[in-house]
Amino acid sequence: MKFLKVFIKNILVLLGVFIILALVNRWYLGGFAKLEVQEQNMPSYTIAYTRFVGEYGKVWQSMNKVYEALSGAGIFSSTGVGIYYDDPATISWSDLRSDVGAVITPQDVRKIAKNITVKTLTIPAGTKMVVVFPFKSSLSYIVGPMKAYPMIAKYMKSKGYVNQVPMTELYDIAAKKIYYIADITK
Repeated sequence: MKFLKVFIKNILVLLGVFIILALVNRWYLGGFAKLEVQEQNMPSYTIAYTRFVGEYGKVWQSMNKVYEALSGAGIFSSTGVGIYYDDPATISWSDLRSDVGAVITPQDVRKIAKNITVKTLTIPAGTKMVVVFPFKSSLSYIVGPMKAYPMIAKYMKSKGYVNQVPMTELYDIAAKKIYYIADITK
């Protein structure tokens, strides 16, 4: 009987420690962060990108290829970008379309040789819906969308905006922030 009590006590202690560690991890990753959707004027920015078709969780290989091509041209960026054109709730994951890469300066466009396999695009300035999420680790790429996208959808509905894609994510590693951006369409 004494063995059973000690065993149960040890299991409860381990369970308590596990729960505390899970809560601390979620807090650290921003799972409890107070986020809000703000309509703000976003400046224009230029991106170097490549098209990726497939599961959004696998865009990193294409993004890394863009960074390698840019690095070979002497271009360095600490801000990644993903423009996601399809809603994974309505489109087969193998058919999801996205443009992924990095934010570059307009002057860097001239450095990109025609033989580099990346394209460039300038995103125009404008008022957009934005959610800012703290970047703590690579797990922030998973936790962030789970928090930001439902907030944006709810905000769109409350304002009478059309729920649409694309959605843009800016990964500002230097500032340790991820920006979830949606155009305003009435």
